[in-house]
Amino acid sequence: MNKLLIYIGVLSSIVLFSSCYNNKKDISTPTAKTLSGISFRDDIVPIVISGACGCHNNGQASNAIQFTHIDTIFYSTILARAGVFNDMASGKQHPGEGGVFFSPAQAAIIQTWFAQGAKDNYVPPAITGPVTYTTNIVPIYKSVCKGSACHGGLGATLDYAKMTADVSVISQMMASSGANGHPGGTLSLDGTTTATFLAWIAQGLPQ
Repeated sequence: MNKLLIYIGVLSSIVLFSSCYNNKKDISTPTAKTLSGISFRDDIVPIVISGACGCHNNGQASNAIQFTHIDTIFYSTILARAGVFNDMASGKQHPGEGGVFFSPAQAAIIQTWFAQGAKDNYVPPAITGPVTYTTNIVPIYKSVCKGSACHGGLGATLDYAKMTADVSVISQMMASSGANGHPGGTLSLDGTTTATFLAWIAQGLPQ
């Protein structure tokens, strides 16, 4: 019985490891019509919550930034890494461990989406009520801005004092959805993120 449990555990580990680092199944070759109007939520998100990015979904690996948790999709977290996806689709290595790769059709969709501006097609409802640094901004910062190649890693760690000191930079970033203002280069920020930051700034940066 113990040997059986050990065997099942080892087999499960192999399957889990494979799901993190391989994507053998390709989607259909995209047509010119498909590539002319790629949707972030309909075309890009399904790619990065599938086998190619298995370690980033539902707690598969504790040290990987999570794109999903159970039925919740962290759209801002995914969108903020548009540049990383494009680099990988263009042949560069995965920033973390393992030989992660996109299939040819997935790579074509990601590269075209990035060339089109890496935009989110979702328009969020207007934000009502108070927006504070602790309640609203910190969760966005932890999921969107932090990472080994971002703030808290290669980039400076940000806190309330630093954000409020750089409010003019943040305003420019959010007003352009990340296209302008970011010292580290162009970002792709979703509408919920930008609307939350702009509401926080408009309300006087409450802590």
